[in-house]
Amino acid sequence: MVFTTSFSQPDKKHVKNSKNVNVPENVYYLSMFGAISDAEIGMNSVTFGTDNTSVIQSVLNKAKTSPITVYWDGKYSVTGLKIYSNTTLIANAGCGAILRNHSDKPLIANANHSFEARKDSNIVIIGGIWNGNYYNPEIRQGAQSKFDNMHGVVSCFRFYGVDNLTVRDAILYKPATYALAAANITHVLYENIIVDVGPDPLINNDGLHIDGNSQYGVIRHCIINTHDDGIGLNADDLYMYFNEKQGLSGKDAFYTEASAGPISDILIDDITFNSSLFGIRILSGKSRVDRITIRNIKGYTKGYALVIDNYQHDPQLPTWAGPGNIGTVNVEDFDVAIHPGKIKMPNESCINVSTNVEQLILKNIKRKFFAAEEPTVYIRGKNTVIGSMEIDGYYSIDTTKQSKIDHILVEGASINQLSISNVSIRRTQTDIENNSVLLKAKSNCNINTLQFNRINTDGIASLISNTSGNITIINASNLIHTNAFGHFPFFLNNGKSDVKALTISNFYGSDLIVGGTSKIIRKSGDAF
Repeated sequence: MVFTTSFSQPDKKHVKNSKNVNVPENVYYLSMFGAISDAEIGMNSVTFGTDNTSVIQSVLNKAKTSPITVYWDGKYSVTGLKIYSNTTLIANAGCGAILRNHSDKPLIANANHSFEARKDSNIVIIGGIWNGNYYNPEIRQGAQSKFDNMHGVVSCFRFYGVDNLTVRDAILYKPATYALAAANITHVLYENIIVDVGPDPLINNDGLHIDGNSQYGVIRHCIINTHDDGIGLNADDLYMYFNEKQGLSGKDAFYTEASAGPISDILIDDITFNSSLFGIRILSGKSRVDRITIRNIKGYTKGYALVIDNYQHDPQLPTWAGPGNIGTVNVEDFDVAIHPGKIKMPNESCINVSTNVEQLILKNIKRKFFAAEEPTVYIRGKNTVIGSMEIDGYYSIDTTKQSKIDHILVEGASINQLSISNVSIRRTQTDIENNSVLLKAKSNCNINTLQFNRINTDGIASLISNTSGNITIINASNLIHTNAFGHFPFFLNNGKSDVKALTISNFYGSDLIVGGTSKIIRKSGDAF
């Protein structure tokens, strides 16, 4: 291998590698230290060639004494590697690694994993194709185990207890569990990552999964195909108690419950979901989750595109079970379609919230696909309490003939302040009667104050349908409601609940504005 004169600068110290070629000190090329590039690393590869674990690990061990830069310059197979602090690993184009059969370890994990202290720092991985080799057709039960409570999940990359972590420009294939698993991490950048879990996966194939005690993270410019959560912020995951409650032993657990803890200051930006089972999950039982920003999300999923919950299937299963402890979640520019496929997933709402949130802000939410006749935004559960919720910008075009959509459904939950503004809903089949509703309140839900402004709908039945919910104060202005086939724009039909004040102004549409059995204490506005 020949190097340019850039490697012979007079002010640089040089060292000899195993092939007797001069390179700068603390810069290492794996091929020069005996690594043999004879594996295949593509999605369906089962060609492993030479086991390069010891050779590559010997290079990575050099970071124990000084910072290193490692050039990953081949296609190698390994049984699992440890990466130390102050390591920069750069994979050449088309290079990377595949995990050998029955390794039962991550391809790469930080050396000193910890759920309490952050024992490793300054780790950078750039580029590469990293194949976790779980769905190997030659091994019926899977080529790797999935997890244990001592060593954690088996994944492509795993980081427990790291400060200043960067992973970018990488492709992650076929993990046994999560493509990238992390807990107790701070100052993190995941950028330009492609995740593809492969054909016929099993559950728990998350993409980028962050557990508790994590802060200051950016996840951006990623394309994700998973068979569970594409991106998970799980402050309180299932951990050990899940298995104990199922009658399993501790050794079968995901990993220690010490992984639970707060998550805050996370930006998720420019993500494309490509047939993922679910999109983004935020999970909190008791641990605090706060200052989460999600924006520029697109693509399609089979179930929830965004779910914020306390494990709604069974809230008692997380290690730190509770009603949810979420501060502010800010979602902006969200355009994810739901394609259920052959298996109908539960509650295929685009955005599903079933836990306590202090501030939920949704801006520029878009929907054009209605094969899953489920709500766009679904707030559910009698124990769900939202302090303030704002939907600013909701844009929907429905080209189907018979779909009946509750665009925003509040079922059983409580919302203190709800504001819905800048809405455009249009049905192209306006000559066919449709029972869609912009906002439906049911199952004894409670909305204390509701603010409507700048609403333009064409071809849906009602702006509000309150059949069995409680809405105390409604203030609505600047409304257009056309092609409604005689439905009431405001259908308030809970005779057991009074509306203290209903204000409607600047309204264009049906002369029959309000219907139903609810008693309205005070009406005002120029629409009456």
